[in-house]
Amino acid sequence: MKISLLDVQEVFECLLSHRISREEAEEWATTRIHALDNNELYFDPVTKEDLLWEAIIYLSGIGLKIASEKYLEDEDGIREMFHTYWDQ
Repeated sequence: MKISLLDVQEVFECLLSHRISREEAEEWATTRIHALDNNELYFDPVTKEDLLWEAIIYLSGIGLKIASEKYLEDEDGIREMFHTYWDQ
């Protein structure tokens, strides 16, 4: 399984436009974490491995809640993270 900056951009864009849920974004990230555990994840480009891995880890917790109706990370925080690192 390959992951690229475009893959990460697409997940963030879908999440921010509500085309996918936070849980679906977490599932996307979890799939990549399992692929890495099985030596089946490839970073493209390899020079962006740290950044791509940071995106996977960030998205793997995007559905965490601090209250029944309140997420740990609000939409503004998600948007800021996206624009800072992956909106290129």
